[in-house]
Amino acid sequence: MESKAAKDTAQISLRQVAYRRFKEALFSGRIKPGDFLSQREIVELLGVPLGPVREALKSLESEGIATLLPKRGIRIIRIEKEDFAKAIEARKLIEGEAAAQFAAHGPDEAIADLERQTREFKEEFGATDRHDDAIFREKNRVDFLLHDTMMAFLDNTILSHAFQLATEHVRIFRLNIFANDRVFELPAIEEHLAIIEALKDRDPKAARAALEAHLDGVFRRAIPIYGTS
Repeated sequence: MESKAAKDTAQISLRQVAYRRFKEALFSGRIKPGDFLSQREIVELLGVPLGPVREALKSLESEGIATLLPKRGIRIIRIEKEDFAKAIEARKLIEGEAAAQFAAHGPDEAIADLERQTREFKEEFGATDRHDDAIFREKNRVDFLLHDTMMAFLDNTILSHAFQLATEHVRIFRLNIFANDRVFELPAIEEHLAIIEALKDRDPKAARAALEAHLDGVFRRAIPIYGTS
């Protein structure tokens, strides 16, 4: 007979699976901001029993990603321009400090690796007309690598959690515009290289400024498209 502890562990594990699969469905475009999903639809989509799904949805609601409608289902939050701006500002505050700290104290080999991978991506895909799934996956990997490396070096779980929430709100806003989260933006790669140059120069002020300029670029490129949609 399965113990209560084992059942609780299984429940937590399934909740984590449901939570992860929900975000994968959202950022792949299978579900969209503003969508309403019934409980049955959510269970079928995630392939997880209703109990763990409900627990996962509570976490998603606390993160401002979904609104629970009792006995009905959920509605995916639509992040509007004002909230997008707030998420960008939050990231500038958090990541600006991370960039400054990494410029001052980050390992040389980590900075060199960031530059190598970013330049390799630019050389391979910077002039291509291909915008397929493989390119988007690699672009996102290189993109997240810089941000995640600097945040990991900051070594602050509270700020890391806030960074994750702000980043996901930025991604959800972009889903208002694009069909999914697979957007190719060569200017973003150039902005990353500017951040990396400041890291190499061991210039915390320049690293912070380059990071803020990059996030301003993310905002600036999205807003005109959003305004015409």
